[in-house]
Amino acid sequence: MPELPEVHGYKVYIDSTCLHNTITSFVCRDTKLLKQPENDFKEHLIGKKLIGTQRIGKYLFVKTSGDKILVMHFGMTGRPNYYKDPEDRPKFGHIVLGFDNDFHFAFENKRKFGWWNLIDSIKDYKAEKGLSDDARELSLEEFKTSLENRKTHIKKVIMDQSVAAGVGNWMADEILYQAKIHPKKKVNDMTEVDIKNVFDAMKNVIEVAIKHDSHYSDFPDDFFIHIRKEGEPCHHTGAEIQKIKVGGRTTYFSPEWQMK
Repeated sequence: MPELPEVHGYKVYIDSTCLHNTITSFVCRDTKLLKQPENDFKEHLIGKKLIGTQRIGKYLFVKTSGDKILVMHFGMTGRPNYYKDPEDRPKFGHIVLGFDNDFHFAFENKRKFGWWNLIDSIKDYKAEKGLSDDARELSLEEFKTSLENRKTHIKKVIMDQSVAAGVGNWMADEILYQAKIHPKKKVNDMTEVDIKNVFDAMKNVIEVAIKHDSHYSDFPDDFFIHIRKEGEPCHHTGAEIQKIKVGGRTTYFSPEWQMK
């Protein structure tokens, strides 16, 4: 699933391609991907321009020259695709905007878990969805405050979008590996040092992933992503990586490196 670094890349891509062109058409092959009636999208997008973007976690907000803001969520397999020749429309480009420069913007969505919405206010939407500030922008104090009175496993907590918007499954495993924290460690059992280590690891993982455009193979050699598979040897101890479930999510960790 696209997480914070991937969606950051999509933001950069959209910013550099399809902004400031007038939308001339809106085509949707599957209206289940739309949170509003299709005619609302046509009414509020056709004749307007996309003028800027803002990302909060895995949500991408695209401001328009009209009175609505377009929200994109990329689900499991979503990604943007900007192209010119109509014959180049990607196979899974289920939503397509046409522009007056004869280019097109396709929202690729193979597994159809992604969606579009139209909203009036990013601030109100953020509050409605209970989103924290973007994990890249969080301060240590904000992070610590979000963890107060939490008694569940740290893996589940840092994936909570009200705590650290944008952190998903692979990132959580990577963060806890870098911080040497067991994914089932209870937040109320963590020390101040533990919490800071998780925070620092989160910031580092985010910046490394963005720097390398989420190309995992380019991540530093000691990153968990390279061995995130049951039975693989830990970089630090050689012990086999184990797989468990935490909060219903498949979780990988190094048992001798990440002690409870």
